[in-house]
Amino acid sequence: MPLNDELADAGDPAKIADPAAVREKFEDAWLAWNVVRTLVSTVAIGLLARALVLFGRDNRARQSAYLDPAAGSSASR
Repeated sequence: MPLNDELADAGDPAKIADPAAVREKFEDAWLAWNVVRTLVSTVAIGLLARALVLFGRDNRARQSAYLDPAAGSSASR
């Protein structure tokens, strides 16, 4: 939370002489980390969606093999 600490160190917003300067100093770093956070979140959601698709395919294959008598084990014959 270094950015939040930096912003808090600037003081009471009502008493800051030049709030635009404080914002300008804070904004560039915040925007950069916001882009990083957005990209990482997007990749994470994409990976989760891919894992759910693969799990669904695997689960359907197991269920169809379990329910299909022709695909049964040799022990049942």
